[in-house]
Amino acid sequence: MSSTSGPGRPQHFAAGGAGRRGRNRVARLPRRARLTASRVLTETGTIQLEFQIVDDDPFDFVPGQFVAIDMNHPRYGYRRSPYCLLDGSEQERTFELLIRRVAEGPVSLFLADLNLGDIISFRGAAGHSMIPSKDDTELVMLATGVGVSPCVCLLRWLLASQSRHTIRLFWGLRLVEDICITPELDSLTEAHPDFEYDITLSQPTDRWTGLRGRVTESVPPLLHTVSDKHFYLVSNGEMIAEMSEALQNLGVSRERIYEESFFNHRYRPDREAVAAVEARFVAADLERPIERLARELARFPSSWRGS
Repeated sequence: MSSTSGPGRPQHFAAGGAGRRGRNRVARLPRRARLTASRVLTETGTIQLEFQIVDDDPFDFVPGQFVAIDMNHPRYGYRRSPYCLLDGSEQERTFELLIRRVAEGPVSLFLADLNLGDIISFRGAAGHSMIPSKDDTELVMLATGVGVSPCVCLLRWLLASQSRHTIRLFWGLRLVEDICITPELDSLTEAHPDFEYDITLSQPTDRWTGLRGRVTESVPPLLHTVSDKHFYLVSNGEMIAEMSEALQNLGVSRERIYEESFFNHRYRPDREAVAAVEARFVAADLERPIERLARELARFPSSWRGS
């Protein structure tokens, strides 16, 4: 994941003064945690890890924050990679991560090969909050792969705090074999009527009855309004860039778009890609900036417009 995010974050609750400075200091210090559980969730390499912190410093976090894993490997040397929290407990001093084992990610390989009881070095928690500042807004989360982690963390926090938000999660995966953590998502759906989720597959089987295509393909036709929503875009930088630009072209302000890229950080979409995403939206409750400009120009005399 990226340790920084785009400027379009929703407003979030900020810690005050000295307490915040103290947490920032702790977030920069090397820390230690012991692996207490490791669960292989899919044959395609998704693993859930649980850690118990063994140092004496406090562990405070909010949804959206990450821990940075330090690795010193004989082959790869020193590496540090941030991972958004799937869950955690300040009281029990534990945290959970959802990782994908990939050959091009040496830290993911390191974490996947840990044995129970192994000690890791990390820093954090750090980063920005995902917690929205208002209770009267619908939240629409679009995540791909293990980018669902911070969304689940936020879901747990909001639902446990009896938030009045209406929440809908769209989770993009490639294969049926990539699907995991659905029992937990199902239990959250049953316990909280204002939450629902859908999985969309870019390479579905013939028997798949859920959404088909990438989230940029399957989600826009399902959103009949956009002006009353906060959007969370997490994981693939390509999806984030295309969806964010399309939403802004529809008239959604950047303040209502939260961005957190895990990879493809520098991706810049071309006009055709964005136009294709934009064309799939059925929502017509906002005036597009280009339409607003044309309307404002029309107010001027034709002689002025031609000069």
